[in-house]
Amino acid sequence: MHPGLKSMLGSSLKNKLLLPLSLLVFSLPASANNVYKVDESFEDGGWNAEQPMGFTPGLKKDIAKRFMFNQMQADHAFVLEDKVVRNGKYAAKLVWKHQNPAAYNGKKDKVDNVDRKAMFHGYKTEQVMGAEAWFGFSYYFPSEGTKTEPNHWLFFQIHGSADKRLKEHSRNPPFSITMNENGLHGSWKWDPDEKSKTRTGKGTQLYTIPGAKSGYLDRWVDFVLHVKVDYSAAKTGLIELWVDGKKVLNQHNIQFGYNDDKGIYPSWGMYFNGDLSVMKNDHYLYLDEVKMADFPGATYDDVAPKGNKTK
Repeated sequence: MHPGLKSMLGSSLKNKLLLPLSLLVFSLPASANNVYKVDESFEDGGWNAEQPMGFTPGLKKDIAKRFMFNQMQADHAFVLEDKVVRNGKYAAKLVWKHQNPAAYNGKKDKVDNVDRKAMFHGYKTEQVMGAEAWFGFSYYFPSEGTKTEPNHWLFFQIHGSADKRLKEHSRNPPFSITMNENGLHGSWKWDPDEKSKTRTGKGTQLYTIPGAKSGYLDRWVDFVLHVKVDYSAAKTGLIELWVDGKKVLNQHNIQFGYNDDKGIYPSWGMYFNGDLSVMKNDHYLYLDEVKMADFPGATYDDVAPKGNKTK
């Protein structure tokens, strides 16, 4: 449950002895059942998270907590942007520096997980099997900030939640979108085992999005993603992806996701995997219009970036 809704319900339950049930129900806002897990366009002049950690450039603790947590390479990783904006007054500029990336977090002579990132992470779905969620977001990929590298720009992921009670190790995200020198591509994964035996799950399916990399540069690119989790042999899972209003992935009756106790959650930003010593450039991109909806009846229009409603 989203923290804001949990707090609201908690306050209402404290007063349940003072209010008739009918009044208790109708005292909730009409939108109480349609609470976005994430709804952030950085219009409050920064960001806030339930668990801010490490470097927190742009953190404003007095605004709504619209992310679960952050992972930032250093204080340079977030800049509030007021010129390259998808909607409203502001967007996020996310920055990653290639020289001595290990210098910022943890051991200064070892590249750790956070050294690779400038990312925001959303909240988890309430369930795993059958969890259905919609995600909307816009990126601006500047030519100067996305120069060709041996490592690719992973800019969106859906994560599974490893089971602590089983001492389960972390696994590759069950869904990702990445940019390389050829364009956009990614994969989805699944594993029905209660405790995954590998970090890559039982199965992986690769996909490629049409279009050359050059066609996505120096402009806003709008994404809408719809997923449903089913890691079992029943194969009722689905993945639908729209780019700039055009459906580019339409997978139904598939296995998708991991057999976990807790729900899936998204990540937006930059993540560079592999050997960072081969990187030759600093990198940056812009992020705006970030939404996640998993309430019953959620649709494309609930999360689509403004001005992009064509399906």
